[in-house]
Amino acid sequence: MSFTIILRNDGDTATVRVYQRINNNESAELHNARIEVDARVLLQALKTDDNGDDGGDFAWEHDGSGLSNQEFVRAGDELRVK
Repeated sequence: MSFTIILRNDGDTATVRVYQRINNNESAELHNARIEVDARVLLQALKTDDNGDDGGDFAWEHDGSGLSNQEFVRAGDELRVK
């Protein structure tokens, strides 16, 4: 099963990587591509035992700004990167 989140780039146009924590020992790469400023991309996230299909823990890295963060995002919500 999977659910959809929205990746939104609030930073400069750059390569953005997004990972989803599957469990304590594993993560899955959901996105690794250049994304335009103010663009939105739909990502298919994986259902996990911890969170079901309500949401998940996601980490992102933005090459343009050098910033990264980790946060919980619910199905249908935006993961905003800078």
